[in-house]
Amino acid sequence: MYEAQISVTGYIATQPMIKKMKEGVTIVTMRVAWTPRYVDRDSGEWLDGNTSYATVNCWRKLATNAAVCLRKGDPVTVQGRLSVRDFQDKEGRPRTSVDIDAVSIGHDLSRGVATFQRVRPQTGMTAAEFAASQEAGGKGEAQAGSAASEGWTNGENDIPMPDEPERSIFDESAIGEESESAEPAAA
Repeated sequence: MYEAQISVTGYIATQPMIKKMKEGVTIVTMRVAWTPRYVDRDSGEWLDGNTSYATVNCWRKLATNAAVCLRKGDPVTVQGRLSVRDFQDKEGRPRTSVDIDAVSIGHDLSRGVATFQRVRPQTGMTAAEFAASQEAGGKGEAQAGSAASEGWTNGENDIPMPDEPERSIFDESAIGEESESAEPAAA
């Protein structure tokens, strides 16, 4: 009930590692780092502050998706539950561990572009599958399920509903125009 929620923007500092637990649960672990920047009042130059690190753990479906999408060096935003614990290393020196159990994680779009692909189970037949089933003398309606019979798409083909005009909600030419006109960013 009492837990600290945190949102971190940084970059992946270590290679994400995937593991399967004994119970069949998937976990992906990585270190995420962030470095605050500030302006030196005397020189007017930007300076880097201290770099901080946290171990980020992704579980189950989030882990499966993170294992496919995330790489060392990627800029990310992480939201999750914060845990800070003290321990002693092998030589007996005191250490502190900062862990985040991620609830969501994604690429930081202020630093680049990404493509999103929704992953969800099929909810019913496509129109082509239903027609083929009808031609074959099958019972297509019983197999179609309520979502397909209500006119929903299965999320895989972006088929418009029967009375809805086909339209795109994303102007792909804008990416090309933006990348051609954008000046290179200073590192």
